[in-house]
Amino acid sequence: MAPLARISLILLLVVVMAMSGFIPSPCDEMTFGVPAGQVYNVNPSCTNGSISWSYPMDILRLFFAPADLAGYKFDVCIESYANESTFDVLDVTKGDKQPHRRISDIEVCTGFHINGVIADIEPKGHVRYMDEIRYRAVTIEKKLQ
Repeated sequence: MAPLARISLILLLVVVMAMSGFIPSPCDEMTFGVPAGQVYNVNPSCTNGSISWSYPMDILRLFFAPADLAGYKFDVCIESYANESTFDVLDVTKGDKQPHRRISDIEVCTGFHINGVIADIEPKGHVRYMDEIRYRAVTIEKKLQ
């Protein structure tokens, strides 16, 4: 096989694998071994993605500080995806537990903050082996001066 044909075939395989989901996005993460109460830092290059949560129990504390939203007032909207589990989402950015804002039957959002949001996710009801939490950071403001 000619070198150009070989390179073309390899590129085609990479594109097909990426489109089929075999190459994970850096914004789709796994939470193996995060102790209860320890803060899990979401990739700062991400404004949306998912977190696979192995054995969803206790509290998963997430810190969101997307670099693209530095200086903006933003909130983080969260939903359970894989098993449609029920979670309480509490905004603990300021040190106290603030309840979430319900956006729909499956999505809840924290309050708006600048430079970072800390959210506690507490599973309710039946605990499953694995769940997936989808998140998206949302801003409605122009950058603050």
